[in-house]
Amino acid sequence: MSETVNLEQLVISNMYSIEALVILLIEKGLITQEEILSKIKEAQLKNTRTGTN
Repeated sequence: MSETVNLEQLVISNMYSIEALVILLIEKGLITQEEILSKIKEAQLKNTRTGTN
């Protein structure tokens, strides 16, 4: 049985998945919160410059 989801549900599900992965990486000491925030800012700047945000 296939279930149809709307865009909002998909975005929220994606957000929770990413949050869980980031928390796991931080808890395991593989990345710091500062490093992940820095990478997010880099991606935002890159997307702003290329007009893909």
